[in-house]
Amino acid sequence: MNYLYLLPCIITSILASKVSQAPLLHDHDPSVSDFTTYQSEVSSSHSIRVKRQNATLCDTPVDQYTGWLDVGAKHLFFWYFKAENAASDNDDEPLALWLTGGPGGSSMLGMLQELGPCLINKHGNGTVYNPFGWNKETALIFVDQPAGVGFSYLDEGEPVPGDSFTSAADMHLFLQVFVSKVFPEHKNGPLVITGESYAGHYLPALGAQIVSQNILYPKQAQVPLKSLAIGNGYVSPLDTAYGYWETLCTTNPGVDKPIFNETICDIMATNLPRCIAVAKTCYDYPDPAICNAAAKVCWDGVIVFYDGESYAGGRNRFDITAPCDLDEFCYPETELVQDYLNLESSFNALGVPKNVRKFEVGSHAVEEAFQLTEDLEITMKPQLEYLLANQIDVLIYQGNLDLACNTAGAKRWTANMPWKGQSAFTSKELKPWKSTKDGKEVVAGTFKEVNVKMMDGDEKTTRFALVTVDGSGHMVPMDQPEISLDMLNRWLAGKSFD
Repeated sequence: MNYLYLLPCIITSILASKVSQAPLLHDHDPSVSDFTTYQSEVSSSHSIRVKRQNATLCDTPVDQYTGWLDVGAKHLFFWYFKAENAASDNDDEPLALWLTGGPGGSSMLGMLQELGPCLINKHGNGTVYNPFGWNKETALIFVDQPAGVGFSYLDEGEPVPGDSFTSAADMHLFLQVFVSKVFPEHKNGPLVITGESYAGHYLPALGAQIVSQNILYPKQAQVPLKSLAIGNGYVSPLDTAYGYWETLCTTNPGVDKPIFNETICDIMATNLPRCIAVAKTCYDYPDPAICNAAAKVCWDGVIVFYDGESYAGGRNRFDITAPCDLDEFCYPETELVQDYLNLESSFNALGVPKNVRKFEVGSHAVEEAFQLTEDLEITMKPQLEYLLANQIDVLIYQGNLDLACNTAGAKRWTANMPWKGQSAFTSKELKPWKSTKDGKEVVAGTFKEVNVKMMDGDEKTTRFALVTVDGSGHMVPMDQPEISLDMLNRWLAGKSFD
């Protein structure tokens, strides 16, 4: 077995052969007149082509646009929506960027299955309006990245990106052109970058790239990053593996009894110290050979007992209380999303070029490229420490029923991350937070947060929060849509979860 194929939080292998891929070929070749092109002021090889969409493809009352960022030989697809409650027509309208994980997952999954202004309907032939879409108070953009994912593509002969840092460089250039030229109403932000799963790698790398480039090139267009919001993120693989035992061998996730019996739990507990030790070696010496060996030790000793049975008809890594209906992805809506976006009408409306022969929710090529580097097994805590030091707020939110990127692991790495606010954060206990669901006040989960002055002589505080959501697995906006929107809006407004 290729143990990397089922690593925690890697959800984007191509669908099983039983999933429809039709149509495989599209003859539509959009003319240049379909799009308006915006050229980067930084590089002649970077531009964005954009076209306006109506509500035919995505059922929403707001203005929406699609297009591609051309980064030399790489072409990144995006879908942008205005906010339903836009605050102004100035240059300080808020913007949220969503990235689905993988590596290799299309952000169209997040859009049409979880938090977009519209969701796939039950027949897979259209969409329905989402009353809990995340674009209520902020504009929202979904990007298929890195190049080679979803509707994004590469020119012939261009190598597939294989690490989060290359992806971050491309995404920074995208955002730079996007907010300065295409939609200048977002020029001064605030921008929140958000996503889930392997976005726990993507977002810290992108955030650090944005901050460093803003500092290095103050006269170039600035990307107005305000915060990160990482959902069930693959930030620290070591801690994710550590959390398998607690998630499966206790009732802490919110289950009536542990998922595993004492025999399996004893085996996992025996193997955990070695898993953690070799994973730490990968952190200290991030060589692909060392990191791949660490992944195998953790897979064979800890992860395989559950993930090795995660397939259609088997266990669900993304919700330990739910069935798995589809290989790798488990949720049948994923198949519907792929079928819908492969319709001839969808290709024509989006103006998909001939380079893209079919839409796939997961890119096997990108997944394999990332497997060849150390990216899969390194920690992104240093990037988060850098962001906090530069006064970027960070929200970590967790669905408690998720195993792939479990809450137990998130609690561990957030407590162990060395930064100025570590002592204040670890001294706090998780407390219940309340939200509204179906017109009633409910206990949504737990939280703890700190606001820390990071720079001497600067009264500005930087916010770091851990928020858990009960009754939710890996995809919090899908499992708890009303509560997740409340969580996001509180975060954007700077309101406490208390």
